[in-house]
Amino acid sequence: MKILSNIPREKYPEVLQRPADVNPGLAGTVRDIIRRVEQGGDQALRTLSREIDNYETDSLALSPESLQQAGLQVPQELKSAIGRAAANIEAFHRAQLPRPIEVETMPGIRCSMRYFPIERVGLYIPGGTAPLLSSVLMTAVPARLAGCREIIACTPPGASAALLYTLGLFNVRVFALGGAQAIAAMAFGTESVPKVDKVFGPGNAYVTEAKMQLAGRGLAIDLPAGPSEVMVIADGSANPAFIAADLLSQAEHGEDSQVVLLATSMEIVRQTLEEIRIQISLLPRKAIAEKTLENSLAMVVSDLDEAVEASNFYGPEHLILSVENPGEVAGRIHNAGSVFLGNHSPESAGDYASGTNHTLPTGGSSRAWSGITTMAFMKSITFQEISREGLRNLGPTITELARAEQLQAHANAVSIRLESDPHMAADKENNHPEAGTPTGLFHLDAQTRENIRQLRPYKSARDEFSGDPASAVFLDANEQPTPFSALPEGINRYPKYAQDILKERLAAVKGVGVGQIFLGNGSDEAIDLILRCFASPGRDSVMVFPPTFGMYAVSARINDLKVIEVPLDEAFSADPDAIIRAMEPGCKVLFFCNPNNPTANTQDRETILRVINTFSGIVVVDEAYIDFCPEESLLDELENHPNLVVLQTFSKAWGLAGARVGVAYASPEIISVLNKAKAPYNLSSPACQLAVRALNSFAEYRIGIRQAIRERERLSGELAAMPMVEKVYPSKANFLLVKTSDAQAVYAHLAAHGVVVRNRTNEPGCQGCLRITVGTADENRKLLREWERLGMAGTSDPEEAPGETFPARTATLRRQTAETDITIRLGLDGNGQAGIDTGIGFFDHMLNQIARHGLFDLDIAAKGDLHIDVHHSLEDTAITLGQAFRQALGDKKGVERYGFALPMDDSEAKVLIDFGGRTFFKWKVRFNTNQTGEVPTSLYPHFFRSFSEAAACNLHIKAKGEDDHHIIEAVFKAFAKALRMAVTRNPSGVLPTTKGSI
Repeated sequence: MKILSNIPREKYPEVLQRPADVNPGLAGTVRDIIRRVEQGGDQALRTLSREIDNYETDSLALSPESLQQAGLQVPQELKSAIGRAAANIEAFHRAQLPRPIEVETMPGIRCSMRYFPIERVGLYIPGGTAPLLSSVLMTAVPARLAGCREIIACTPPGASAALLYTLGLFNVRVFALGGAQAIAAMAFGTESVPKVDKVFGPGNAYVTEAKMQLAGRGLAIDLPAGPSEVMVIADGSANPAFIAADLLSQAEHGEDSQVVLLATSMEIVRQTLEEIRIQISLLPRKAIAEKTLENSLAMVVSDLDEAVEASNFYGPEHLILSVENPGEVAGRIHNAGSVFLGNHSPESAGDYASGTNHTLPTGGSSRAWSGITTMAFMKSITFQEISREGLRNLGPTITELARAEQLQAHANAVSIRLESDPHMAADKENNHPEAGTPTGLFHLDAQTRENIRQLRPYKSARDEFSGDPASAVFLDANEQPTPFSALPEGINRYPKYAQDILKERLAAVKGVGVGQIFLGNGSDEAIDLILRCFASPGRDSVMVFPPTFGMYAVSARINDLKVIEVPLDEAFSADPDAIIRAMEPGCKVLFFCNPNNPTANTQDRETILRVINTFSGIVVVDEAYIDFCPEESLLDELENHPNLVVLQTFSKAWGLAGARVGVAYASPEIISVLNKAKAPYNLSSPACQLAVRALNSFAEYRIGIRQAIRERERLSGELAAMPMVEKVYPSKANFLLVKTSDAQAVYAHLAAHGVVVRNRTNEPGCQGCLRITVGTADENRKLLREWERLGMAGTSDPEEAPGETFPARTATLRRQTAETDITIRLGLDGNGQAGIDTGIGFFDHMLNQIARHGLFDLDIAAKGDLHIDVHHSLEDTAITLGQAFRQALGDKKGVERYGFALPMDDSEAKVLIDFGGRTFFKWKVRFNTNQTGEVPTSLYPHFFRSFSEAAACNLHIKAKGEDDHHIIEAVFKAFAKALRMAVTRNPSGVLPTTKGSI
């Protein structure tokens, strides 16, 4: 066995050669045999059998009785093995049976494809030095599955009992004929041997040469099948004994076979050669194997990338991947007959019994040929039917193309039909397309699966009822008429009307039509329905751009769809040119995740729009995280792009992950198709009601987004300084992708200490990466504490974690009155982050002082009757803020309770506060004017009194100065400082009172 290393690519043609043809007269000999059979028929066959095989017979055919008699000589163990192998082969090949296709490419144009078996096929079964019973199974099983009317088999004279028994399992006519003369007999037909439509099966050099010569004269053959060959790619994880056994399993086929080893080290080669020396000595066909090894080679490659490149150049019949990660390497193999993944997948499994076919392309022909499949025994016929309307729509396209090719008769075949019909002629003169005629690349009817187009959706009596549901008596759905007392009102009824209410509210919030909304059980249901409605199982494909949300590929595979992957680049951006190149005729759906999960970035809008305009199928843009960058949503493109579907969800920014409410926005036509296929009541009424309540809490939603973004940026900065962190990627979502030097170590450490994040290191382009959701400030502090411990020595116990361990003190309140709607989110242990919007500029400025100088995280969204005056907005904001402080303080254990403060410029202010639980308010502030900004100065004492009463605290405020702006600003700043002092916690955790309660 020749050993080579450091072979440059330009040397591959010289190094990776198959053995040279050792019989230069082969072609002439075969040509003579073919001529004799063509001219002499049965008599020539008998003469050739006597000359070549030393076989004399009056009848070339073997009787069914002789096949049955042969079975008596076969041991039961072998019969069982044959039966098991046949069952596996049938299972795999049955799955390959094609499904008829019917497509309405445009209205009135129906195209279909149907599959039919080849009527008479010929099987060549080698029976010389190695009688191949497996070749019977690999050809007869798919021929029978395909429905071939007649199966002819030729095998050399003197076939073994086991071979004849295996042939007898199938309804075949068997002839004792071997070599080139058998192929010629099946190609031309003789007095005894029927002429076949296609020949299948492997053989020696004479058989292969005969098939190739007769293919040039019109005989259909399966594929060029020459001498057997195997290539093994091995890295340090491979077992040299396994490699040696695999190489020898092909070396014993014949002296013209070839085996090749591509190893990542010379040590693997050395150990494999030693194993070959040991194993070959025990082989009955040792001499053949030794001769084969003379024509074989072992090549040392620098890495697996070089091995893959060499393998794809060679295009082996069999390829064994004895590597640590065979799935990843297999994804880069595109020239091979059959690939065997991992150390426990021997090539002989495919030869006999795993289920795949062993009749495979050799000699490098795998670049263009495939192995035998069930489809090889079938043919397809296309059909088309065009209506009057269809020809009217398509006619101008046909005639334009025909005239461009200067084939006027082709154009006339259309125009004569158009002109013969007065309606068509009139339409031609008007030169306007029929209303509703599809334009552009996307045709919904052609895209929709035929069975979905023909589907009559389930409809209930409630769907048909158009009256007022509030006054109706529903006796149509066999429901429990009286709900249980402990359950919500209406839960006993099917949720027909709950979706309608939610759609109306969504339409108003999102600025779309009700008919453009589909509601689903999470976005997963919408994803699944899109695939079920617009892509045919076993035939079509979808495209995804990894790393991305995994459910796209999972749902596709559940629906038996091929998944095309076009990876994002190093910056996690999609390449529109690569996407367009990867589009294939059967690709029906593309999935963009935008912002992308797990990378948290968005794709360029023009990239997505270019793909939408180029693609003839459905483009799904999943905007699960769009709330965190709403300006980048494609909802406003729905009207311009009929093939666009936008997915959004209530699970993220709206805080309803447990309710499972997903939304698809699309054209009314696409939504109509989805509604046809969905379950009748796919979303519960509590889920719909919760979603409506969430939409009615829009201020809190906006506050939540602001806080998430602030916390995201803070967390991003602090994570960048953590041990083992190499990069924190920019984010436009509510999570961060963090690249580490050892993702598994960080992941395991955090999990062991109660912090659960997502390890995405196995995603393409995400090696070493963790995906981390932005939590509450308290949750994020715990994450950072535990992560920091990775870089600290001797801190293996949770008790040793540094820093304070108090739970965060937060409150979220919404207060609605006839005059105002106030929402406040307060964090007492923050860092002064604020988002204030009351509609009163000067008041917002003062409230910001509370957050900034008190170091509270404070968000306030207030709507009030400002068209009247500011009174109600100030009062209700104070009340809600006081209630928020009271709620956030909880049991007040460990707080300082009291506070006071401070001077400012020309003014000084003193604020005393006691959160002891009793209310007393004292105000001693004199202003020089009646107004500061939009706020009357007379309202300030009212604001603080309202706060004092709502927070249940004593509050004394005293201030003086020259400038009213400075006076009130000093009051608010002093108030903030007093609050901070009062709510600060000491480590004792003791309630600050002598009475035992406050």
